[in-house]
Amino acid sequence: MEEIITSLQNWEAVRTKPDLLTELFMNKLGFELDMNLFPEKKALHAYAAVKNGELGFYVISEANDVDSSPEVLSSNCYWYPTVMAFEEGGQEIPEAEANLRLSTWKETFPEWIQQVVTMPFGMYQTFHIPTTDLRKEKYAALFALKYDIITPDVKAADLVLMNDAGVYYDTVLSGPPFKDQQKYYILSLI
Repeated sequence: MEEIITSLQNWEAVRTKPDLLTELFMNKLGFELDMNLFPEKKALHAYAAVKNGELGFYVISEANDVDSSPEVLSSNCYWYPTVMAFEEGGQEIPEAEANLRLSTWKETFPEWIQQVVTMPFGMYQTFHIPTTDLRKEKYAALFALKYDIITPDVKAADLVLMNDAGVYYDTVLSGPPFKDQQKYYILSLI
């Protein structure tokens, strides 16, 4: 658990520093998420982290992100480093919308980082990933940006999930802000 906490603290140390964030995200498309590791139909929490100088996410089921022993937390929390490439895919949200969000990320993330770190909530700490429609398979969790009614001048961080059949899923929310911060127990440890 100590390694997880240190990695989350490393993220906290850089989430207000646009130059370091830009460097960490450079040429990164997202991470691979294996739903076989998690309980079905339970939302996931993907915590942004920096481990050994590498950007990644610790992912844990909301069912396990509770006050429990460090051993139990560690054994249910999986490290997913960011990657530079995925195989191509198709659509569940309209392909045009998914591609717009993905290309907006690729083309504007350095400028977006400069803007978002000055916002009240700053750069995200986590993503909330509902799993109701997800199957026990692997998904590409792709970095994206989408329109946000709350901050129309600054796009909202997004993850677009894509399965091996090329179907896109769009249900992810970044945090902060949190609907219920008490459900993110691991944040209380950093």
